[in-house]
Amino acid sequence: MLAMRLQPPRLRSTGVIAVGLVVTGTALLALLPVQHAGVVVLLAPLAVTLFVIVIRRPILTVTLVVGLTVLCEGPGFGILTFSSKLYSHIGKDLTILDGLVVLAVVSVGLDLMRHRRPVRVPRLLALPLTMLALAMAVGVVAGHANGGSLRFVVLSEDVLAYLLMLPLAVANLELSESQIRRLLIGATAVAGLKAVLGIIEVAGHFGQPIEGTATLTYYEPTANWIVMVVLFGVLAAVLARAKPPRWVLLTSPLLIASLLFSYRRSFWIGTVLGLLFVVLVGTRPAWRRLLLPAALGVAVAIWALGSVNFQAQVPVLKRVASLNPSKLETNAEDRYRLDERANVLAEIRAHPITGLGMTIPWAATATPLSVEHEGGREYVHFAALWYWLKLGILGLVAYVGLLISSVLLAWRAWRRSADPWLRAFALASVCGLAALMVIETTGSFTGVDPRFTVLFAAQLGILAQVVRLAGDRDQGIMVASVDGERLQE
Repeated sequence: MLAMRLQPPRLRSTGVIAVGLVVTGTALLALLPVQHAGVVVLLAPLAVTLFVIVIRRPILTVTLVVGLTVLCEGPGFGILTFSSKLYSHIGKDLTILDGLVVLAVVSVGLDLMRHRRPVRVPRLLALPLTMLALAMAVGVVAGHANGGSLRFVVLSEDVLAYLLMLPLAVANLELSESQIRRLLIGATAVAGLKAVLGIIEVAGHFGQPIEGTATLTYYEPTANWIVMVVLFGVLAAVLARAKPPRWVLLTSPLLIASLLFSYRRSFWIGTVLGLLFVVLVGTRPAWRRLLLPAALGVAVAIWALGSVNFQAQVPVLKRVASLNPSKLETNAEDRYRLDERANVLAEIRAHPITGLGMTIPWAATATPLSVEHEGGREYVHFAALWYWLKLGILGLVAYVGLLISSVLLAWRAWRRSADPWLRAFALASVCGLAALMVIETTGSFTGVDPRFTVLFAAQLGILAQVVRLAGDRDQGIMVASVDGERLQE
């Protein structure tokens, strides 16, 4: 025993590698003239060391990638503009975010091989992800056949690859319920921080202009999505009497203000619908009777606001008034979306099975466009039509199947989980996904917007983890019950 105590402590293999890299890097630096080496060379050993340490910790790697993606806004955000460097290109067709996502997936894959664990594929996601993989192959073949460079066509599916691989990577992490709770608390804190930054953006007039006299918080969907889902989760926790922390309740008005001053009408509608769904599912039957009058009241209010000519030109009220269908024809951007949709439908009728393929812009002229946007003919303001146009009929089936399967996955997580916080998250996800189906009738985000897709894919993976843990708990209870009966016999 004494001899064992006197032995030096054993270093883990990660520590040995890290120490070796630092020593080697220091020795190399000693042989180089520092004034010519530059900052990059000075930081290279540290960067390599951190890379080795991080890649051997898949939970840390995935958390960092998702967290950085949520925190770092694009170039359109007026403050902390340096964070947009995360989306800079490291090659002709690849970005730093692409490299980080690959790092996260590889980290999980190496961990599976190291511990000889089988790959877990969430049952509800297996079919839609398989369909997505097939549709991506169709998109490559069709895009190349229609004149796109094979390399460019393949690399243009990087965001779709996020949607294909990241849910599986997150679902294969070794997470416990307590770890998921900590991750959800961190996500709630990040949503509060994003709300504060968004309000600063508006108060300082750093944001993008909207309605002539105002600026907005977040135009991109990522921040609005996490704020909206956290808001649903807070309401779900309150209705379930889970007693969320006081700081969570205090941040709720900030979340509402951030969504309000985003001026994203689709997210406004999705938020209202999602909140109604949370109340519908999470309350007693007596309260549910008030939902229909409340929904009618919201519709009447929108109609009434749309029929009033606001002399004060209040931006929020003007934006709400524009929800009236009679006002869509008078707004140039709204008219553009309607013209775009008519042309896209005409293009789909010409290529209903295979679509155009990736990187190929639509060229139909069924309706003249009121506005011509740069790169607008490679985008569609309707996600289902984007998948059909780019990936053919298989893409449409994959998109619809993925949304339906995601709702069912979240519903199963809500029904099976016993933890109140995980149940609140699952119910918020159910209502958020239902809202997303409405939101994406006016914009394409899932599998199209890189930042949103990273967050959405991670959310699906966490829901799969909640379902898995609930199943393990039920199986453990069943085994314990059987063993107890045997003992009694």
